[in-house]
Amino acid sequence: MAEEYRIISLADTGIDEILDAFQKAFCDYAVNFDRAQIEAMLERRGFNPVLSYAALVDGQIAAFTLNGTGEYDGSATCYDCGTGTRPEYRGNGLAGMIFRHSVPLLRQAGIRQYLLEVLQDNAPAISIYKANGFSISARYNCYNQTVGELRLDRSKSIEIEIQQTDCNTVRNLQGFCDFKPSWQNDIESIERGAARLNMTAAYHAGQAVGYCVSDPQSGDIAQIAVAEPFRRKGIATGLLANAVKQFSSKTIKILNVDSDNRSLPAFLHAVNIADGLSQYAMINKL
Repeated sequence: MAEEYRIISLADTGIDEILDAFQKAFCDYAVNFDRAQIEAMLERRGFNPVLSYAALVDGQIAAFTLNGTGEYDGSATCYDCGTGTRPEYRGNGLAGMIFRHSVPLLRQAGIRQYLLEVLQDNAPAISIYKANGFSISARYNCYNQTVGELRLDRSKSIEIEIQQTDCNTVRNLQGFCDFKPSWQNDIESIERGAARLNMTAAYHAGQAVGYCVSDPQSGDIAQIAVAEPFRRKGIATGLLANAVKQFSSKTIKILNVDSDNRSLPAFLHAVNIADGLSQYAMINKL
């Protein structure tokens, strides 16, 4: 590339500059982001500016990798919250340079695995990640719909009481899930973003039989699950209907449903939430 560049940690970079770079890098992306959504996303995904890096050209962020850190599957993990390059700097290999610069520093910080998600139709990015030691570890499907198109009829449902709940209850009910949630929907993510989230539990005859965690602003359903003996009794529909009442978003989305799972997609289709994009999870053992 013609311009001189240098790679820095984002430890001393202001959030406004980071958000501006993110919006410029993803201006032509399949999903649109506003600044509030980016901030909420980074909070839930454990954004760690000290272990995030950018390539500067003429003092401006030309490309970046925003990393979150935490525990996943029992290992100290770095999660790629977003890797992007501004359109005018693409084709210069900056993302690869940032990755190669950062990996030794991540190892020094005690990170043992690097995790990311990528759209399945993004062949150039997948090729770059494989060339840098990543392999596919999971396949996810995503779902979305406008709120007005949902079908939330509970005329043939058992009686439930829906109550506001907290992270401790959600953590205790994780056994209702049929698959391990991805990083961005895992219980640790929910705990990081708890202040922005709406958490409810459904009770039948005094027993917790289901729960839902949603983001009213973005319309994101982080987790929704029902105890197996109580499925197909309208409980998930009731939880979803209750969550939607709190939405300021006009759309609803459920990201990263394991492609091998059958029960949750069957429910989503029943309430008219449509198939959307598909992603791979990719992992690099450091």
